[in-house]
Amino acid sequence: MRDRIVMVIDMKTAFCGFDLMYPAMEALARRTDMIKLFTCEVDGVFETNHMALSLASKLGIPHTAKRITREDIDELVDTGCELLVSAGYYYKIPVDRRLRMVNIHPSLLPYGRGAWPMPLAILDRLTQSGVTIHKTEEGFDTGDILLQERFDIDREETLLSFMGKVNLLLPDMIGRLINDLDRLWDKARPQGDGEYQMQPDPEDYIIRPTDTVEYADRVLRAFFGFPCFYDDGERKYELVSYRAFEGAGDEESLPLADGHIERVFAI
Repeated sequence: MRDRIVMVIDMKTAFCGFDLMYPAMEALARRTDMIKLFTCEVDGVFETNHMALSLASKLGIPHTAKRITREDIDELVDTGCELLVSAGYYYKIPVDRRLRMVNIHPSLLPYGRGAWPMPLAILDRLTQSGVTIHKTEEGFDTGDILLQERFDIDREETLLSFMGKVNLLLPDMIGRLINDLDRLWDKARPQGDGEYQMQPDPEDYIIRPTDTVEYADRVLRAFFGFPCFYDDGERKYELVSYRAFEGAGDEESLPLADGHIERVFAI
């Protein structure tokens, strides 16, 4: 028998994702009858799924890392699944009107359509972002909006702290979704016009010794926890979890026009 802590709604659900937005899976698994986890093959360094797999094993939820197929959707429908939730899932999910499908997106749609809007929010100096739960449609991130919450982007925001704010919102949003699904589904609002943003590539934001601290730190914060690159003309360095600071650094730091770059161990 599953080790259920809370069972709020008698609803069969499925989840597609990995650890990026794990609190969404945890809330869904503990408040509904989750019958399947579809996760992804991850690198285990920058992206993981060990928390998702651990919870699935603990609760006796079948799981797979294979790409979801139309046959999988048929099986979910046949077993009485009522809701499929995706969050950061790598693959396009076949849309089937027999099953309610929603996606959790870490931006204020329709702004920020695309696979990785979080770094772009920091690179573009946005002052606000948020989380959107929307219907899954054939077009990426285009479905009608069921729920949306916003938060401020701080001047020192990193990708890591950004996702921390996203994940703090998810348990409550999942609770509201499953407790009021019929009304939210019927009242979902169209997004309107939006633009798909290509996934930012750290190679397009290479930092050089002639760059300012402001620019370098914005790039480092946008990809914090993932590789960034510094090119001094002779060698290209891969930087993970670095920040830029004014003034001279030590012999292990990397120089900038008005400061230096060094590794840090905090957000």
